Parts: sequence; structure tokens; C-alpha cells
Amino acid sequence: MPKLIDHDQRQQKIAEAVWRVIQRDGIGAVSVRDVAAEAGVSTGSLRHVFASKAELLAYSMQLVQRRVRERAREHSSISDPWTRALAILDEMLPLDDRRRCEMEVNLALVAEGPAHPKVREIARDAQHELRAGCASILAGLAAHGYVAPERDIDAEAMRLHALVDGAAMHALLGETDTAETAQRMIAEHLRGLA
Repeated sequence: MPKLIDHDQRQQKIAEAVWRVIQRDGIGAVSVRDVAAEAGVSTGSLRHVFASKAELLAYSMQLVQRRVRERAREHSSISDPWTRALAILDEMLPLDDRRRCEMEVNLALVAEGPAHPKVREIARDAQHELRAGCASILAGLAAHGYVAPERDIDAEAMRLHALVDGAAMHALLGETDTAETAQRMIAEHLRGLA
């Protein structure tokens, strides 16, 4: 009896094919036909999993965010608050091929937001989640004396969020800063909050 592929596994396999098409050929090259070919499935099979290109793009973006979120959660068990904060923030930076791919794909999909309201909504929700994550990281650091009590955590979360996004973009482009420079900038910023 042939082994059935789990629906979630199939979705992920197809979304990863979207990622490869985006990285290789750009977002404009993403079509149901090309993604099906990249995933090694028929167009009909792909349409059985994703009824439209919009659904395919939305799931592809959600998968990026889910994987980043899962990796960030893995760091929540680190007992030292400073090490934990930096490890979580590292997941937002293009420090290796996997994170670089996710960031390139995410940026390409964000650019598609005006044409795909669901993608725009997912991107907006991810930004709210990242801002809340920055606030949580800072509150954790503040509880251990790494952030001065007079600092406004919400205002600092806004600044940290902007720094992480900007540093990640600079590192992704590679002309101005490297991923290691981005890590140093973020660590220095956090040290300055004490």
C-alpha cells in the first residue's frame, strides 16, 4: 500500500518550491504551473492543495513566519536573559542560508501585498507580532536589570523593532553591513538601555 503524504507536509513541500522559484527567478515568476513543476507535482495536484495563487502565496509567507516563530520559541528555555534575548533576535537576521532564504522570500511576498490583501494582512500581523516580541524581550531584560527602570518599554520596543528590521535588510543586501555587524549593532543597542 503506498504511503500517503500528510496534507501539512504536502503544503510545506509546495511552499518550499515557491521559495525556490522566488529565490531563483523572482516573485514575478511564481505561477501555479511553474511552482507545480518545481515541486514535482501536477498542476491539478497543486490546485487540490491550494485553490489559487493567492492561497499559495499566503501559505508560503505563513510558513516562513511559522518556522521563524518555532525557532525563536526554542530559545525561550535559555535561562540567561541576555543570551536568550540575543538568540531570539538572531532568528530575525540572515545569519545562514536558511534564514537568508526566509528573509528574501518574506520581502518578496511583502512586495506583493498590494495585489494580495491576504498576504498584506499576514505581513501586517507578523509586524505586530515582532513588535510584541521586542516588547517581551525588553521586559524580560528589564526584570533582570538590563534595561533602566525609566525606559518606556513600548517606545524601546518600537526602536528595537526598527533596528532589527533595518539591520536585517542591510545584512541581506550585504553592501553596507554583514550579518555579524547586525548582531553587534543589536547587542550594543541593548547594552545602551541599561
